[in-house]
Amino acid sequence: MQEQDFSQYSPKWQFRFDAFARHGAPGSPGYKEYFRSLGFLDRIKLGVNFYAFFFSWIFFLVVGMWRKALALVGLWLLLILVASLLPEAAGRVLGIAWSLLVATSANYAYYLHRIKGSTSWNPFEGIRLF
Repeated sequence: MQEQDFSQYSPKWQFRFDAFARHGAPGSPGYKEYFRSLGFLDRIKLGVNFYAFFFSWIFFLVVGMWRKALALVGLWLLLILVASLLPEAAGRVLGIAWSLLVATSANYAYYLHRIKGSTSWNPFEGIRLF
C-alpha cells in the first residue's frame, strides 16, 4: 500500500486521514479492531466531530461539502416534521440522535471529500452502522 502525504492538514486531520487510509471506513472489520486499540481521547478524536455535532449541515457547507450539506438540510427538515408529531421529549431525543449521527459521520465524509474526491450527495457514504 502506498503511503499518502497528509502534511498539508492539521495534526488532528492527519491522524484521522491516516487511520481511514490504513484501516478503512468506520464499521469495517479492520477499522473496528484499530478503534478498539486506541485510548479514549484518540477514539473521540477519530470518531466524533464536535463542530458537526453542534452545527450539522453548516459544518458540511463551510468545509466545502455542499452536496452533503443540502442533503442534510432536506433530511433535517423531514426530521423536524416527524419530531413535531411526537411528544416533546421524544423530539428532543430524536434531535440528539440526529446530531450524534452527523457528528460520527463527518470525519469520514470529509476524508472522502478531500482525499478520495467524492462528490456524492450521501452524507453517510461508506458508514456501516451495524
